[in-house]
Amino acid sequence: MRRLTNILLLMAMTAVLNGCAWGLYEDKRLMDTISSDKALATSIKAALMKESFFDGCSVAVYSYYRKVYLVGRAPAAMRQRIISIAQSKKPRSVTPHWFEEAKGKGSDLMIATKLRSALIGAKGLSSTRIDTEVNEGRVVLLGVVDSHAEKALAEKTARGVEGVVAVTSYLMLPQMATAGAGTQVSSPDRTENAGGNGGVESRDL
Repeated sequence: MRRLTNILLLMAMTAVLNGCAWGLYEDKRLMDTISSDKALATSIKAALMKESFFDGCSVAVYSYYRKVYLVGRAPAAMRQRIISIAQSKKPRSVTPHWFEEAKGKGSDLMIATKLRSALIGAKGLSSTRIDTEVNEGRVVLLGVVDSHAEKALAEKTARGVEGVVAVTSYLMLPQMATAGAGTQVSSPDRTENAGGNGGVESRDL
């Protein structure tokens, strides 16, 4: 059992070092929806790379059913510009989740590794795809899950990982891919400071 745990940790560590966002097993979206989401996220990333953003800006881009999530760090003066660039690609919505600048990165790597292993090993999550971001022990969960029970289980699993101080969940259930297509809705700007009480902020999406 210990050997299996070590193997899982090594695999997860490799993925984190390579900049990979692991998915767990089956993605509940249809293939054309997945392709559309990947294309949208890629186009936003490409547009952001063309901008002259300075040091201190590191933003991950995710898309599910053309609902875009911007997760990371950016100077306050640049955040609205980043949101506007994402909106220009005509997603259904844009949700920003900003972190203050990380003071230490070593522990986050270990927490991310433990988190990935915990999600992989959790019974009842075999039909989900969950992406994760970790910053100073603050965890963001994103993706599509099969049921409210799986959503709650993923959040509980993340909360139980050593070193995690807060969990924000943007997990959603399978949706109609065409509902609301072409609209642009920007959610309220959210900034998360260091620290926390280990709770879960869950949003029904």
